[in-house]
Amino acid sequence: AHPGARRPRDMAESMAKLVFLMVGVWVTFTLFGWATEALTTTPYGRNKEKFSFTWSLVLLQSVGNCLVGAVMLKLFGGGTGLFGGVPPHEWAIAGGAYLGAHKFGLLSLHYIIYPMQVLVKSCKAVPVMFGEVLFERHVKLSADKLISVALLCAGVVTFTFGKGSKKGESFQLDEKMMMGLACVFAALLCDGIYGPYQNRIKTAASKRKQPITGYHNMFNMNLWQGVFAVVACVVTGELDQNGGKVVDFVVRNPEVLPDLGKFGIAMALGNVFIFQLQSSFGALTVTKTTTVRKLISVLFSVWYYSHTLLPLQWAGVALVFLSEPIGKLFASKDGNGKATNGKDEKKVK
Repeated sequence: AHPGARRPRDMAESMAKLVFLMVGVWVTFTLFGWATEALTTTPYGRNKEKFSFTWSLVLLQSVGNCLVGAVMLKLFGGGTGLFGGVPPHEWAIAGGAYLGAHKFGLLSLHYIIYPMQVLVKSCKAVPVMFGEVLFERHVKLSADKLISVALLCAGVVTFTFGKGSKKGESFQLDEKMMMGLACVFAALLCDGIYGPYQNRIKTAASKRKQPITGYHNMFNMNLWQGVFAVVACVVTGELDQNGGKVVDFVVRNPEVLPDLGKFGIAMALGNVFIFQLQSSFGALTVTKTTTVRKLISVLFSVWYYSHTLLPLQWAGVALVFLSEPIGKLFASKDGNGKATNGKDEKKVK
């Protein structure tokens, strides 16, 4: 076939792959958010018991992701083995912070509604930005990052103080909400550690001429998170040699099993879509896709669980999800009014 004839076909195949992966991310993570909110808020069984075993949820998430990461490394190759040639203590530090981010994020849902948790967690850029400066000292804070972060914070504050309700429940900055926000902020602090620390591990591996892949991250982060979660489950009695509190809960309330299945499977598949999207189309596409995913999760939660948001809160939602493009619009323009990125600015200098 003539090379020119193949080009439209290749473009069509690439576009089809992009659409497939993006929709995959949106569907799997919307399902994950649905299952997460169901598990942390639904009264199960005759006694209306709530599933409060967040350590076990972290463990379930770790097992699924770890298995998928191992399979992907075997299928697509990991020249440096499952561990990427990285010292175990490095993965353990990153995995411990990763555990904290998930544990505190899940715990917060016992106190605040899911849309608020998603919005506050969208401020992940704030701790990650400072974590990058701390762990990778060469990183500089650009004007567009600072403006985006300011808008993120403004959006979260607007949402938090914009009065609303869930099925008539009072929506005030009371002790319950303060506890939920404290959990989310603790999760964000952990985000600010594990994200930049992953970058540090990757940079060190590249210098050793032993580059690691996203699947190395997926396997090892979840492996260590799972190890720590097992210890926590045993210490708290969620799991033991006789089954533990979790098994007792499932026996009393078998209707929780579908939600547990959706939770574990959706997270594992969602990460596969994300890693494939990043390897094929780059980090920017992943960022845009996951931003839309968060917005879909918020809208789905508001609709499905009958959360009521007032206009001021919707304004906060808009501020959060538009913070990045607005930041770039105001801070990344040259003298001709054309947007520039970091690379362009370096060339000008």
